[in-house]
Amino acid sequence: MADVPAGDVPPAAFRRPLAVLQACHGLIRNHCDSLERLPDYLIRHGPDERTSTAAQRALRYFRNAAPLHFADEEIDLFPRLLTVLDSREEKLAGTILELVAQHGQELHDWAVLEPFLETVAAGERPSVPDLRGYAAGLRRHIGVEEMVIYPLASRLDPESLAHIGVAMAARRHAG
Repeated sequence: MADVPAGDVPPAAFRRPLAVLQACHGLIRNHCDSLERLPDYLIRHGPDERTSTAAQRALRYFRNAAPLHFADEEIDLFPRLLTVLDSREEKLAGTILELVAQHGQELHDWAVLEPFLETVAAGERPSVPDLRGYAAGLRRHIGVEEMVIYPLASRLDPESLAHIGVAMAARRHAG
């Protein structure tokens, strides 16, 4: 799933909703790589077509696909996962709630990052926010999801996974 707009994911892909979520994580990692390289590139070369294109791609992803990804997890996946935890797994429930809180922080941080990327996309030289810190936070977040939370989905029945996939597809293909 290359760098595609959120509505361009083929509906059939949602038969495997966890694969779609993990593909989104791959896109996030790619954007993190770009964000981490951007400050040094801007210092050495200044704004150019390459930085403008990278900024436009990041803007498109974080404006469109990231909120959908958060909704996929917060509305569909996480609540179902909470129902399959047993009483000895309170720490996992806490981890899920922490991930939801991190989504809120990531949206807050995006409010700082977005104007920076808009400036770069316009071919101008901006002051640079803490891109490495933002990228590191995203990497930690998706690492926890992939190593701790997503494996819990093996406990979900096929009907639950199908419902998650249908909801994810509807979120992207509505209207």
